[in-house]
Amino acid sequence: MKINVLLRPNLPAGYVATVLGWPSLIIEGTTKDEVLKRARESVTQQLTQFELVTLDLGQNASDPWAKFAGMWESDPTFDDFLAEVAAYRKERDEQE
Repeated sequence: MKINVLLRPNLPAGYVATVLGWPSLIIEGTTKDEVLKRARESVTQQLTQFELVTLDLGQNASDPWAKFAGMWESDPTFDDFLAEVAAYRKERDEQE
């Protein structure tokens, strides 16, 4: 498992690491290595104490774009429309 850590100087004390996606995990230390080691230990400890699960919200999820999915599926002119869009974009790119 890989995680992203934002590491920044905390002068004059050393460094601060924030584990991205885990707002409660902010680690301070005097060296980069110390801070990163403590961040690794903190994440490992969190994962052993808690369970990481994925929730499926199903079809009732509030996705503002879901109502548009497939709306042009049976339109015979949609491929022509996409070709026009592509040609326009190509023309604009060539002008720049």
